[in-house]
Amino acid sequence: MFPTIRTVRAPEESARAYVYRILSLYIRELFLHPGEKLVETDVARALQVSRTPVHDTFSRLVREKMLRAVPRGALVPPLDPDAIVQLIWMYRTATAAVLGELYNKRPASYETLEACVSRQYEALRSGTTLPLPRLYAEFTQELYALAGRAPVLAALRYTSIDLYRLLRMIEEPRIWRYLIDRQADLVAALALHDHEAAIKALDAVYDLFRPLMELCKNRHPGFFEEM
Repeated sequence: MFPTIRTVRAPEESARAYVYRILSLYIRELFLHPGEKLVETDVARALQVSRTPVHDTFSRLVREKMLRAVPRGALVPPLDPDAIVQLIWMYRTATAAVLGELYNKRPASYETLEACVSRQYEALRSGTTLPLPRLYAEFTQELYALAGRAPVLAALRYTSIDLYRLLRMIEEPRIWRYLIDRQADLVAALALHDHEAAIKALDAVYDLFRPLMELCKNRHPGFFEEM
């Protein structure tokens, strides 16, 4: 069930924290596929823990909308296209407000954002897209932190992980290069205090998300809710 990445439990890590860390990571990174059913006894056996922390973690992940309760277990929920459309709007609106705050604050340096973009280009040159969703999310995190709006981003992420899971499905380097190039454009515009260009770069990213969702739905129809 968990063959892809390291699942060793840290010495100081409680069984409950360990199970939550592994399951949430595997759901978010699509190592557990949307629509896949999990059974408490199977998970407990795979992670070598008792059923109690698994049961408690299932309940927590259901509350966080990362699992869906079903008889005798839980289901990794398919992606909800309507929810993704709503998330795109929420992220676009909130991030535009963040760019406005940065334009007014005019930080002395955008080095943290530049470093995020550099790490993405480096990953792209390495020939793998695997770390790019995480690095892309780190850029957004640094952007909100620079504006003092990290709690806003945390609230958005709590709403759903579907936008991240959608990014996780993108494997074409050319698409990732386009997205990273637009982040680079955004940082350059911020450094030049060009608010209009920053918004243009932001819009170019979010305008791409709905076509990307249609692409992913065609490739992985079983990963999405049936409408």
